[in-house]
Amino acid sequence: MLLGGATPVDGQAPTTSPQEDPLLLEGVVFEGDLRADSATVVLHRVFPDDSVQVSGEVLSAEVGPLGEFQFLLPAPPDGDFQGLVYFASVEYQGVLYFGSMIASAEQLDSLYVVQTYEAAEAPREGVSLPVEERIMFIEFLGEEWVATDLFLIDNRDTRTLVAQEGGVVWSYPLPEGASQHEVGDTNLPPDAITFEDGRVRVRAPLPPGDRSFIIRYRLEDLGATIPAPGSTEGFQLLIREPAPPLLVEGLEPLGVENYQGSNYRNFAGAGLMDAVFTLVETTPEGEPQLQWLALLATMVLVLGGVWAYARPRERFAAVTGPTLSREALILEVARIDGALVQAPEPEAHQELRERRAALLALIRTAE
Repeated sequence: MLLGGATPVDGQAPTTSPQEDPLLLEGVVFEGDLRADSATVVLHRVFPDDSVQVSGEVLSAEVGPLGEFQFLLPAPPDGDFQGLVYFASVEYQGVLYFGSMIASAEQLDSLYVVQTYEAAEAPREGVSLPVEERIMFIEFLGEEWVATDLFLIDNRDTRTLVAQEGGVVWSYPLPEGASQHEVGDTNLPPDAITFEDGRVRVRAPLPPGDRSFIIRYRLEDLGATIPAPGSTEGFQLLIREPAPPLLVEGLEPLGVENYQGSNYRNFAGAGLMDAVFTLVETTPEGEPQLQWLALLATMVLVLGGVWAYARPRERFAAVTGPTLSREALILEVARIDGALVQAPEPEAHQELRERRAALLALIRTAE
């Protein structure tokens, strides 16, 4: 008999029992600040190095009157993030919420929480959100200037913001002439952030709280104008040396700081509203190498973030927890495993399986 009313998704009971291996996951579902009185919790398992047949949704359970649920895990989780891991999820108002990743038996000592929120549809063009922190690195790479731009935005609503059909949740203008955009370590699916008409656009659900993401793009030259509409609580611009003499209108020069062994000219501002910063340059010089991946890792570890995933067919997912690249990749595999169960067309299966295989290859190489 499965604990807490849990039933196997595939119709097969787990091989373990409380007497054999008490790997009991006990949790609670919250809707905002209150415990949910009605919700279905699904347990997912992912084997990063195994086939899709043994991964996916394995158990489900209805919560009790105080939002409580429990699962007996079919097998112990792997302790070093290299093997079997688990998640629990709850779909609420069209948004799929995941709890944190369970990678060791020690984590079962704590109450597992899946946090959900009421959903609110954003205007088609998106909402204006405060930028709590923006850190922008500019470096000379070969024959062009490259910007690495980290945004920490804050949804101060008590609801999860979701996009309308064909719309976005949030968008923001980039410097004029920005090109060759790339998405950095954001723990968002590849299609959740797009670039159009000189703006970055986010269509993934944004639960309450902070969200961080990093983008990278080329600048035509160092003499750029950087728009910062709305509220920006903190803005830091770092320009890697060597660089030409430079004036940044709208930011205060703070001298030179060292990051990962390189010197950066530092400019900063705080408590800004509808700001525009203008960089005035003379002659560029030097060709330092860009430490792109290491720089992203440092920035993400410092600021952290919260995951948000978009599911196929407008079924969305949002996750609260620390930013961790490998964990995000594994969670994306779990998302695809669920989509494979729902997708009826063979063509959709093939596309999803190909994407899943690519993600597994990334997981095997991730630290």
